Amino acid sequence: MQDTNLRLFSHMVYEYKKGVRRLAMYTCSENECEFCIKKLEKSEITYMVATAGDGKSNIFFGDCPCISILESFGKEKLNEFDQKEDFILGILLGYDVTRQCERYISMSDMDKCMGCSVSTQQGA
Repeated sequence: MQDTNLRLFSHMVYEYKKGVRRLAMYTCSENECEFCIKKLEKSEITYMVATAGDGKSNIFFGDCPCISILESFGKEKLNEFDQKEDFILGILLGYDVTRQCERYISMSDMDKCMGCSVSTQQGA
């Protein structure tokens, strides 16, 4: 595993342990995946591995309820998520709530917020 990748993954684990994030996603090669899983298991952190394509994997790790929600979607790849699953994932990963709402609206049949006159296409 490259030093840069190792530092990034280790930092994400550190942030999780300190409570900065409740769920994290790390994309890595299949070779790196083994190392990451061993580190997560050693730290007793709940995780889930999903195929990312091109020999890569997405490792989700964090609080058990967060992982359980992702597992309940029953999807192997992120591009298989529907609009609501994509929205939930973004929120769980700690993305900006307003931007996630704008993203959800732009992916749906709505062309603007129901409560305002501003089109979400500008903010997406």
